Amino acid sequence: MAGTTEIAWTDATFNPWWGCTKVGPGCDHCYAEAFDKRVGGDHWGKGSSPRILSDSYWHKPLRWQRQAEKACEPRKVFCGSMCDWADKNAPADERGRLWQLIRDTPMLRWQMLTKRAPNISKLLPHNWGSGYDNVWLGVTIENRKHGLRRLDVLREIPAKVRFLSIEPLLEDLCEIDLTGIHWVIVGGESGGGFRKMEKTWVENVIHQCREQDVAMFFKQWGGTSRNKGGNLLNGYEIKEWPRV
Repeated sequence: MAGTTEIAWTDATFNPWWGCTKVGPGCDHCYAEAFDKRVGGDHWGKGSSPRILSDSYWHKPLRWQRQAEKACEPRKVFCGSMCDWADKNAPADERGRLWQLIRDTPMLRWQMLTKRAPNISKLLPHNWGSGYDNVWLGVTIENRKHGLRRLDVLREIPAKVRFLSIEPLLEDLCEIDLTGIHWVIVGGESGGGFRKMEKTWVENVIHQCREQDVAMFFKQWGGTSRNKGGNLLNGYEIKEWPRV
């Protein structure tokens, strides 16, 4: 399959545009903003303009669809690593174009992640119904104050798969009600100035996933680089997928 990514829980990434604004402490060390600046961009923050991608870029998922059909194997696509699909300030018409692309690629499993949970229901397509078969809806959870309320919103939205990206995990989340959640990803922060993730915080999430029968994916410990701390917990990898 064309298109590669270093994100362990997906097969490829697709960004309908570049650009965002920070909405919580999980955004403090935003890797996407840093990368944008490294390549000469200025698409982050209030007043900035998003980067619009070319038609040739938008054709990539159609090629992935053909490859997945030929292989008879669905492929996972994370949308988006350089934007938030549910940003109300998204470029005009680009989100509608995205939903059409998703409808045109039924062999792709679109992993739609956002920190803007209140916007989700307002921005779903008119024929969403009980959810598109090839869309997984997810929210980011970094702490109790900002993250857990996103979870409460997500569980009320119809979807074939609902997932949590608990990354970076910045504190112990205490008790979590995972009702209606099918998959949980956990990871620590990486890069300069990373905030350390404690083992007990991770173990608490894993324990609750086990208790509530939710698939669990442990991505990384984090550190000064993505792979600095590895991805083993007590000597084992945990890489489970939602049952779909």
